[in-house]
Amino acid sequence: MEKILTGQNSCDIFDEILSANESIINGVIDFNNKKSMHKTLLSCVKYMDNASCDNNTLGISFGFNHIGFNEELSNAKVRYLAAKLACAIDSDSVEEIRRIKKEYGNTAEFSKAKDFLNKKCKEIWNVFDSKDKSLKLPYKAMKTLGITNQPTLEFLFENSLKYYEKDNGTTTVDIINSILDNKNIDYTFTEIVDYLKKQHKNNRIKYNFKTTEYLIRKMDFDEEKIIDLGIEKSVLSHVFKNLSVVEKLKYLFKNRRRVFKLNIS
Repeated sequence: MEKILTGQNSCDIFDEILSANESIINGVIDFNNKKSMHKTLLSCVKYMDNASCDNNTLGISFGFNHIGFNEELSNAKVRYLAAKLACAIDSDSVEEIRRIKKEYGNTAEFSKAKDFLNKKCKEIWNVFDSKDKSLKLPYKAMKTLGITNQPTLEFLFENSLKYYEKDNGTTTVDIINSILDNKNIDYTFTEIVDYLKKQHKNNRIKYNFKTTEYLIRKMDFDEEKIIDLGIEKSVLSHVFKNLSVVEKLKYLFKNRRRVFKLNIS
């Protein structure tokens, strides 16, 4: 895996790693599709070209050929609510989202329409299409509805933690750096660490030398901060031996109260 990742940029890294999880990608987003075929949420709902949101009136004509293909919108009320919500989001109208939620929020059709749009906004505003340039999003309306274009940390890390922590590669490190370098992903390093801690606790994930070394440096050599990750003493000792002289001194000074207990030499 390290050889595969060598020379690739962060977007390519995500393509390589996430493409393995086809069941999730097909259900949410195709990361290999660099440009979405849709430019608005409404364009994901309409089946003919005469859809509009003028005066809160949906001039939408639904073609039955497409309905059979997309089971999520096979129900007329779900289609109607999806279109109304899409119009409100495209215009970033918090007021309209609140009005629709108040009227239909407790219905099953509303939930289905919301889930559909939650998937589609990840396709339209793909965070990996333009990692160096911030996307212009109808953020307020999306937040009001409770949808986001950002993939979950579980989606981003699942395969890496499940398969690649065992080969002592840099896959997890590459993903963390790619997330932090991407202007369209809001996850902080603290949130990522909290997620990694939870994965260790719930799924017994053991982090390899490369991941541990990276985390120690990223956490400014403060060992106490990584204890909850379940890092074993033998791994810490191995990482310590690979540090530079300056880093070893910094590590020893930072953890002087614990270092003798670890038998690091």
